[in-house]
Amino acid sequence: MSTVSYRVVREDDFPIISEMYTQLNQYFYQMGYRLPHPDNVGEVWLESFRRSLGRFSNVFIAEVDGRLAGFMLCRIKRVPDYMGGVLVGELSDMWISSEARRMGIGDKLSRLALEWLRQQGVHSVEIQVLRDNEASWKLYDRMGFQLEYRVGRLLWDDYREEDA
Repeated sequence: MSTVSYRVVREDDFPIISEMYTQLNQYFYQMGYRLPHPDNVGEVWLESFRRSLGRFSNVFIAEVDGRLAGFMLCRIKRVPDYMGGVLVGELSDMWISSEARRMGIGDKLSRLALEWLRQQGVHSVEIQVLRDNEASWKLYDRMGFQLEYRVGRLLWDDYREEDA
């Protein structure tokens, strides 16, 4: 039986979670993601929150038998005044290595992130789940998340102009 433990990210974890994010990003494209694919996406992702760790963002780590097996990034943002001006949490990115799936790790990482966000005093928590990612949606649905709006993307090659 495997031993699973959880903790907050450390700087020596950065190379591994950067590589894991690269795998997550590849999965996004398999699921229909249509934004450009930057070079060194894992490093760019890491730089997007590195300076705010512990204040406006946090990463929770899962280890299976002492080996890094997954992560969850959460962030805090303030919505504009016309939307209430409150602090809102975001469960931003989660990756579980294939050999560690179906062990409840996604649920536990999400709940650790939610608890941290609650401690930060956020009004509510948002998620974004790709359209075909039913497993993730089921996880968050069980936690009480409710669909609030849909996001679509138009690429100019797909644009259908009116007949003149």
